[in-house]
Amino acid sequence: MPFRLPVLTAIWVAFALAAAPAAAGGKRKDARAGGGAAKSAPGGAQPKGTRGAAAAKSAARAQPKEPPPLPPPQGKVAVFTFAGEGGHLVQQRVVSALRAKGMKVVSNLRPLDSAEQYREMALTLNLVAYVDGEFTAEGDQASATVYVRSGVTGMRAASTTFAGEKRTLPAEVGKGLWDRLNLDLSRICVEAAKPRKAERAPLRIEAGTPLPNRPTDEDGSQPAR
Repeated sequence: MPFRLPVLTAIWVAFALAAAPAAAGGKRKDARAGGGAAKSAPGGAQPKGTRGAAAAKSAARAQPKEPPPLPPPQGKVAVFTFAGEGGHLVQQRVVSALRAKGMKVVSNLRPLDSAEQYREMALTLNLVAYVDGEFTAEGDQASATVYVRSGVTGMRAASTTFAGEKRTLPAEVGKGLWDRLNLDLSRICVEAAKPRKAERAPLRIEAGTPLPNRPTDEDGSQPAR
């Protein structure tokens, strides 16, 4: 059977040559499929790092922005006499504390009766606020309350109370007043800086019918008709 070996060899070689192109074509298809999958990744699901950055940006946009800081209080304030025996000592400390921070203080005005009157006086005198208070003492202890009234609304807008020894309380009010009320004064001053309109129409005086101009004699008397 030696003659059969060449025939079998030839058949095997032919089969191998026929199978080689099919295998190569399969590899090329797999490579194209893999490339398509790789290309589709950017248009499909995003990488984890990209998703995290986008989520962080969205969260930052969703957070409310903090309001800008208020400007320091400025303007003219009326300080009324403080009620109670010894109240004038607290009033003096309040006036000094406000002036030390650059505010203009008027201390010769009297309290009014209604919010409307306070609004009108604030508009007339260009006042941003009113300050008044009361002082009470019992033995060696005392308390002092400071009120702030808005010139725009004519209503009380803030207050603070100090308590301590009667002898040293006025000085404590002068030292701690600004730290307690400066934010309230800032808000009041911001509101007062906005344009305001007078609530009442200007008064009109009816002068009556004008008198006719008549010639006068040399001595200034009217000529007889």
